[in-house]
Amino acid sequence: MEQVSKQARIGYDEIVNDRPTRVHIPGTNRYVKLTGIKPYTLERLTRLWIERDVESIPDDSASTLKSMCKEPYFAVKEAAILATNSFWGLVFVYPFKWRIWAFLRGYTESQVMPIITEGKKKLQLTAHWTNMAFSVDMRTDWMRMTKKEAEQFRAELLLESNQVSLRSTPNMDGRDGVSDIGAIGAF
Repeated sequence: MEQVSKQARIGYDEIVNDRPTRVHIPGTNRYVKLTGIKPYTLERLTRLWIERDVESIPDDSASTLKSMCKEPYFAVKEAAILATNSFWGLVFVYPFKWRIWAFLRGYTESQVMPIITEGKKKLQLTAHWTNMAFSVDMRTDWMRMTKKEAEQFRAELLLESNQVSLRSTPNMDGRDGVSDIGAIGAF
């Protein structure tokens, strides 16, 4: 059996324990530290995409180039959001950070791509999808159960709760060294 590589184990540990990852910006001597993406950061990324989609031209193959010309610093903005990754940082630092990265340092899309790639790895999607799966039954817009289905569902719940309560009762059959009378008298 082939063992998992050291890099894969390090990557897994960084994701599970939310350890910061140091990402090198190609062509420079600079690094960016990324941690687990916070919910407000996701909201800010969503807002950036919505702003871009509202301003963009209708979807067709020719519009892609036009949209890139209209918003040439979109990838730099995404990377700056991921690198900032806090409410106050996004409010106060982000507006300056993306401009510094775009205009003063002149980062290209290929230079910020490792930041975006690593940011994608830092999303906590497992917990999100688990919560979605558990809450899907609580939606009111799904079809209502028929009377027969509801009765069957209720019967299954009652049966299951009876089995659980039988399993959770103390052992009264005398095998634990206490007689039935002694156990009842203890209450």
